[in-house]
Amino acid sequence: MNDYEEWKELSPLLKGVYKKIKAEWYKGMDCSFSINQTRMLQYLSKHSPMKSTDLSELLFITAGGVTLMGDKLIERGLICRYRGEEDRRVVYLAITDEGRTYIDSFKENDEMIIRYINERISKQDLAQLKRIFTLLND
Repeated sequence: MNDYEEWKELSPLLKGVYKKIKAEWYKGMDCSFSINQTRMLQYLSKHSPMKSTDLSELLFITAGGVTLMGDKLIERGLICRYRGEEDRRVVYLAITDEGRTYIDSFKENDEMIIRYINERISKQDLAQLKRIFTLLND
């Protein structure tokens, strides 16, 4: 098998792993948000406030996508949106106290995913995956 064929086989495997981890994460959760909305909340819980353009890059979606996802989170009171004081064109998103409480409820699910992965691959394999993903991401 040539290199091209081997790379073609990798894509569905990566998609399958993503779907499996996502399914494990959602197990037992009553979550009305998409994975990207949840990731947006997680980013904002660590780095709030953030420019909407920075969030769009992190989430690999358009600025319009951030706006649509943000609208639902704003409606629920989990984040807020405001314009920059120096440059009114810049839009910032920030997590609210209610949003932080909501994110804290995910900790158990995060731990479940770590257990799920640890049961299947060794620490050495995990380190190798991290190294490979870092190389591909750079």
